[in-house]
Amino acid sequence: MTKNFVQLSAETLTKIEGFGIKSKTVFKGFRRSCRLLKAYLEENGLDFNYEIGQKWLSAVRPCNPMTYSQYVIHAGQRRAVILLSEQQKGALDSWQVYPKKKTARPKTESYLQLLHSYQSRLLTVDMAKATISLALHVVSDFLIYLEKDDKLVINSITPHDVIGYFIQDSFSKRKPNGVKAYAYKVKAFLTFLGDVGTITESKLSLAVPKVFAKQESIVTVLSEKAVEALRSIEVESTVGTDIRNHAMMLLALRLGIRRSDIIKMKLTEIDWKNDEISFIQQKTKVPITLPLLPDVGNALMDYILNCRPQVSNDIVFVRYYSPHQALSPGQHILEKFLSEFDNEDCPERGLQILRRTCATLMLKNNIPRSVISASIGQTDPNSVDVYLSADEEKMRKCGLSLKGIECERGDLR
Repeated sequence: MTKNFVQLSAETLTKIEGFGIKSKTVFKGFRRSCRLLKAYLEENGLDFNYEIGQKWLSAVRPCNPMTYSQYVIHAGQRRAVILLSEQQKGALDSWQVYPKKKTARPKTESYLQLLHSYQSRLLTVDMAKATISLALHVVSDFLIYLEKDDKLVINSITPHDVIGYFIQDSFSKRKPNGVKAYAYKVKAFLTFLGDVGTITESKLSLAVPKVFAKQESIVTVLSEKAVEALRSIEVESTVGTDIRNHAMMLLALRLGIRRSDIIKMKLTEIDWKNDEISFIQQKTKVPITLPLLPDVGNALMDYILNCRPQVSNDIVFVRYYSPHQALSPGQHILEKFLSEFDNEDCPERGLQILRRTCATLMLKNNIPRSVISASIGQTDPNSVDVYLSADEEKMRKCGLSLKGIECERGDLR
């Protein structure tokens, strides 16, 4: 058993080296994972396979909430198990990004066909990939609910079945906006079924709930101290990933660009002569042109000229180590920069808080709402009103007087 696993580990390591991976951290993490996994197999008298690897991952998984370093180590252990399993099956032929989990799909063949047809329809209306992914996830969840209720023929479902989906216990823990998103996706799917003649109940989509509790939340942004610290960072020119991430951070903080647009940004979208960045937004499909501010332009130039790997594609931000492909959305790009601040200065650790901070700073500088919404890629000018909650000075002007409800108690006057 031990000999076979040792051989499998060596073969997998050789394969990884053949993919052009140069990161010492990757190799170090893989070898460490193999040593721990080998000890687990020996202790329990087991032969390695994917299922055994999953049991080992469960045994070594840190308790929640994980620290960032614990997350990185556990993610490396998970990748090692997948790589070993693929090599064991003879399927390890390229370096890939492995999603944490696959979206559950219905088992009924007719439901799977409906899901495939709906996906084809969504692809024809030029939706963003993330939007299509969410729609398929929601529809799959709805169809799985019908399966559990023994409703295996789509044309047999009733308005009561649709309502029953939304009164499940799982929805009681969701925020109103989350339930609203699910309702919108289910209604669009039922409308599609009616349009193509799959269901004869014309009013089925009307059973989807329309009224949700209104929810207002305080927008979280970086403190002025954190903003100043991030803008004044001097990155060492010897650390390529830091220079790349610094440029990405400034695009979000100074220009309010979304994560999806930063990751997909192309070299041809940067106009160095006119100091502009022009691109079509991934989420809204609306073109946008933003000024290339000096500090943003300098950071981009430093990365592109000195640290960006020489690759054939024109994606601006790519993996520093081979394979030099586009970054995945889930990568913790800003962890090193934002981890320096406490929760008071930095309530969150993602790119989104930088975008919100950008909008709030523009609002504080009395920039018109229409200009702010256009700058951050919002189609509705009223959408920036939520950022007012982060402007303490302007919020004070919204206070109501107590005239007419004066308190008679002397200690409260």
